[in-house]
Amino acid sequence: MSIEKIVDEIEKHVIDISLKLNHEFGSELENKLSSNQQLMLFLVGRKDIKHVKDLAYFMNVSASAISQMAAKLEQMDLIIREVDKNNRRNTVLTLGPEGKSLLNQMEENRSAITNKYLSQLTETDLLNIRDVLNKLNHIIGKTQKGETP
Repeated sequence: MSIEKIVDEIEKHVIDISLKLNHEFGSELENKLSSNQQLMLFLVGRKDIKHVKDLAYFMNVSASAISQMAAKLEQMDLIIREVDKNNRRNTVLTLGPEGKSLLNQMEENRSAITNKYLSQLTETDLLNIRDVLNKLNHIIGKTQKGETP
């Protein structure tokens, strides 16, 4: 089988798995937050991405969309917006107590769903998946920085 055919099959599997899991991950919170709002909470709370322009980059939306989303999450007491002490023209986003609690709930839900499926694989399969994903993550990171993997 050619490399192109294998890559095509992998791409289809990744998309199918993402679609199936994305629906299941979001169904618990569908009446509270959109998937982008959930992603924003995750990026702010776990990846320490606190500035609008950085969130816009990672979420692939405009800075104004991030600002609107942040305003709505602030009204829900999930996000706190503060002026950046180092640059008063920027806004820093942090999770409020309600945001931290909801993010913990989201992660528990995601972990339970993930474990439901991954626990059906052998230890060898799990180790192989882990190692390949780690290698792929490293290649993507280096390539996006313009470095040779």
